Amino acid sequence: MKCNIEYIGKSENEIPQYYCTNHKAFACDEKGNRLEECLCTNKEQFDQCLDLKQNKIENIKVIYHNILDNVVPDIFVNNKLFKGVLVFENSVLNYKDLGGMMLAKMNQISLETVKCNYCNHYHSDNGKFAYTPHRTHLCQYCGHLFSVKERNIGNEFAMIWDILDIGLENKEISIGDICHIEYELLKGKLLVNHENVNQLVIQNKKVSIIDFLNDILKDEF
Repeated sequence: MKCNIEYIGKSENEIPQYYCTNHKAFACDEKGNRLEECLCTNKEQFDQCLDLKQNKIENIKVIYHNILDNVVPDIFVNNKLFKGVLVFENSVLNYKDLGGMMLAKMNQISLETVKCNYCNHYHSDNGKFAYTPHRTHLCQYCGHLFSVKERNIGNEFAMIWDILDIGLENKEISIGDICHIEYELLKGKLLVNHENVNQLVIQNKKVSIIDFLNDILKDEF
């Protein structure tokens, strides 16, 4: 899928802004110069779509094979690797949106249906915005900032499924060079190196799995 780059106005610092509506990414440098292609680093994922409403979905798994080295997960739908995006109606959801769902439900966030005032698309928060309620949202479909009355967190999955909070057992696990994270979205199940735990021990320091994942995925938006 080729970029569809549009001028969306100027920032608060009067810098021109360009946005790719096909890949949900900005398409300008720090000085506001329009780029030939947007800044999305995984454009190929948008070439393959799976409609959630036209297919029977038994499970969706998000697997970070070693989140210490790579924060781009593999997505498995019905136990088969899927390298595209998930769609329903006007929603287009990629691995960052799935990661945002994991963070939100791990933090036991109540998700809202949030709609952009500019393009009327519904909105999903990810990265640090998936666990930090906020009034001003950045629309991933048109690139505009919009505001809501009350601080909240949006996620489009909440429109079609009642997503469970993640239940964590009061256990700990020591982490060495590999930290394998597996999240089963429809079951609210999170495993660390194939175990259900709420504490990690990394380099002799104890940290909650919530704080660990919040921090390591905070910039994935």
